[in-house]
Amino acid sequence: MTSPAIHIRPLDRTEWAVFKNIRLLALQTEPGVFSASYESWETKSPDEWQNLLAGTGHQAFGLFEGIRLIGITGVVTSREDGRTAILVMSFILPEYREQGLSRFLYDVRLQWIRSRPEFTKVIVSHRESNEASRKANQRHGFQIVKREARKWPDGITEDEIFYELCLVPNLHSD
Repeated sequence: MTSPAIHIRPLDRTEWAVFKNIRLLALQTEPGVFSASYESWETKSPDEWQNLLAGTGHQAFGLFEGIRLIGITGVVTSREDGRTAILVMSFILPEYREQGLSRFLYDVRLQWIRSRPEFTKVIVSHRESNEASRKANQRHGFQIVKREARKWPDGITEDEIFYELCLVPNLHSD
C-alpha cells in the first residue's frame, strides 16, 4: 500500500477550522519560532480566521498528505509599500520535517507572488537559531538585508534575520 501524494494548494475560507487547529498547534508547541504568540491568536473569531485565509494581497496555503493537512504557510502584502510580499506562517508537522517539503512552501508562494505584477520584492525573516529556515530561504535565492534584536514569544531575545528576493531586475546596471 502506498501513501497518498504530498501536495500543496491555496486554502479557502471553508477550511478555516482545520487551518486554525494547525496554526494554534504551531504557536503553542513552537513559541520561539514565530513572531506571533499563541495568546494573540487563540481568541480570534471564525470570521477573523476565514479572513486570514484569502483576500486581496494575501493567501494561506495548505500542505497535504492526501486529505490530511500536514503544514501551512502564507503570503501577505507589506502595509508599508503595497509592493512587497512577506512570507509568513510556515509550519510542517514534526513527523514530516527533514523530507525536503519546505520546497513546496516556497515554490507555491513564489509562484503566487510572481503571478501578481504589483510585487517587486519578497521578504522573509527568521530567528537567528532557526537553521532550517535559513537553509530553505537560501535555496531560493534570498539575500540577507538586516538583522534586529527582538524578544520572541518564548521570552528569549535573539536576532531576527531579514532576507530579500528582488523580483524586478536592476535596470541601472553598469
